[in-house]
Amino acid sequence: MLSAGAVVLGLASLRGQSHEAVVGANTLVNPSRIIDANNSPTLVRNPAESANLVVVHRVDRPNFSGLLNWSTDGGSTWSATELPLPSGLDRPFAPDASFSPDGALYVTYANLTGAGNVPDNLWLSRSDDGGRTLSPPVRVSGRLGFQGRVVAAPDGTVHVTWLQAAEVGLLRFAGPAPRVVAARSVDGGKSVSQPVPVSDPERERVGAASPVVGQDNTVVVLYQDFKGDRLDFENIEGPPWEHPFALVATHSTDKGQTYAKGVEVDAGLVPTRRFLTFLPEFPSIAPGPDGALHVAWADGRNGDDDVFTRRSDDGGLTWGAPVRVNSNGAGDGTAQYLPRVAVSPEGRIDIVFLDRGRGGDRATHAVLALSEDGGRHFGTIRLSSTAFDADIGPKTAGDRLPVDLGSRLGIVSSDRDVVAAWTDTRLGTRDSGRQDVVVTRVDLSGSRAAIQPVLAVVLLVLGVVAMGLSTPSLALRPRGHRSS
Repeated sequence: MLSAGAVVLGLASLRGQSHEAVVGANTLVNPSRIIDANNSPTLVRNPAESANLVVVHRVDRPNFSGLLNWSTDGGSTWSATELPLPSGLDRPFAPDASFSPDGALYVTYANLTGAGNVPDNLWLSRSDDGGRTLSPPVRVSGRLGFQGRVVAAPDGTVHVTWLQAAEVGLLRFAGPAPRVVAARSVDGGKSVSQPVPVSDPERERVGAASPVVGQDNTVVVLYQDFKGDRLDFENIEGPPWEHPFALVATHSTDKGQTYAKGVEVDAGLVPTRRFLTFLPEFPSIAPGPDGALHVAWADGRNGDDDVFTRRSDDGGLTWGAPVRVNSNGAGDGTAQYLPRVAVSPEGRIDIVFLDRGRGGDRATHAVLALSEDGGRHFGTIRLSSTAFDADIGPKTAGDRLPVDLGSRLGIVSSDRDVVAAWTDTRLGTRDSGRQDVVVTRVDLSGSRAAIQPVLAVVLLVLGVVAMGLSTPSLALRPRGHRSS
């Protein structure tokens, strides 16, 4: 069961710098139902009320849907709000969310139609009470709008990106190539502009786009170019595509009216498994307080999935060398994947990801990596209080596709804490396929003085506490959760 009061006390060592990291309880976000599959959380924090957190997520069982959960106590307890649709429509799906600086919450989601669960419209709704209620939604786009994402800019403009398809078949895109497009609202979500192209027209297979807003309200969109991967885009039998994908970043300096030609952030993303192109894993991008941009993704260039990050100091025009985030041995046969990056106001870089590095590559943990040196080095903290089975959940297309743990994780960062959300299966079985969204808060506000009693006990047990003997410098990592 999920612990109601588990706490871990320790230090996350960060190459000469340390944080005291108090990992809080693993808390269930969604309603507890035996066969529901909840995944793909987006986690946002209200800048006008820091204890107000919102999670939106997919529901893949028993029927496709989506849900908004909100908390006013920093994530200790959660309530649910249904996603509204016009009369006669159903199955709101794949929501995303963003708070504006004034505390307005914007939520995007599609509605599905027909036996094939085809996206019918993409919608934008607003909440002025922290997620308790949502306004009647405004239509952003029509049929076949996939992978909707939203970000609210400091100037109040709301930017929405999605993948616009022309035709689909059974678990595949058909007809003309789908394109990443964007629209914006300049009146608080009351109306939305016509879409403009984002992805380069010569890139035939793209998706998994995410928008962020950097300095001077510059909009940057990160998306994936799947290059020649006909296997996944056309649902053809076979092994994972054998050639690399690319990450591409493009930007708009006119508040989303036009987008520049894309720049390849990294052209060496090696796929390790087949995937459903309607619901790919999203790479992640976040702006820092110094104007830098940070991206995070996972790929198999070392023989198995590792988490990588790159940094840009010029708004995404050029990018530094990739840094491997996870610290296990390269090519050890385990998978670290689904990273989501955030940057605190003081510039600390936080990345949450899933780690299948234990128990024969099935036992999975949620892990947090932190960097205080601009992303050159990372220390890690385990967030999940117990391992969970990565092979529990819905499957699509028989055994060709792996169990889907969702398209992304969630994270928000401040100078004092990190809150992370992930897909967790500890309450499920292979038969039930149950997946839940779990959240925890990592308190980074303590001082070294607060843990001196813990250090003293450790030293005493080791027999090294003696009169006149200097205390060695120690760093304690969280290694287990204590259940209440």
